[in-house]
Amino acid sequence: MTGEVDSKPTETWQDLEELLAQLTVEQIRFVVARQEHNTDKAAAKAAGVPAGSIKNWKHRGVPLDEAVKLMAMDGVVAALHIRRKGLAKAMAIKYGGLDSKKEHIQQSVATEFIEWELGKAKQRQEITGAEGKALLPVTELVAALKEADRLLSDGSGSGDG
Repeated sequence: MTGEVDSKPTETWQDLEELLAQLTVEQIRFVVARQEHNTDKAAAKAAGVPAGSIKNWKHRGVPLDEAVKLMAMDGVVAALHIRRKGLAKAMAIKYGGLDSKKEHIQQSVATEFIEWELGKAKQRQEITGAEGKALLPVTELVAALKEADRLLSDGSGSGDG
C-alpha cells in the first residue's frame, strides 16, 4: 500500500508549467482572474474575455479547470510563466523601435541592444578640486608627504622645541 488516497499522480509546479505552456495569453489571463472570482462568467469579465470563449475553450478540451486548480496551489509558477511570455512581447516591441520613423527612438533602442549584449561603454570620470580647479599635482603631494614624514621623524612636529 502506497498511502495514496487517489490514483492521480501528485500535482506539482511542473504540471502547472506544462499546462500553462499549452494556453494562450488570453486563456492565462482568465485562469489568473478565476483565482479571484467565484464564477467563470465573473472571471471572464475581469479578464476581458467573452464568456462564450470560456465555454468554447472548455468544449474543445482546453484544460482551464485543471490550470485553475493547479494555480491555486502555486501562483508563483503562473507569475513566472506570465513574465516569460511578457518578456517575449516586450522584446518584440523594443525590437520594433529599431524601425521607428523617429531617429532618436532608433538610436535609443539601438543603444539598449548594444549595451545588453556588449555592456556599457567605459565612462571617463574626471575628479577635480574646488570650483573645478585641478587637485594638488602629484609632485606637490609627494613633497608635502615627505615634509610631514620628516617632521614626524624629528619628533618635534613643530620644530619649535
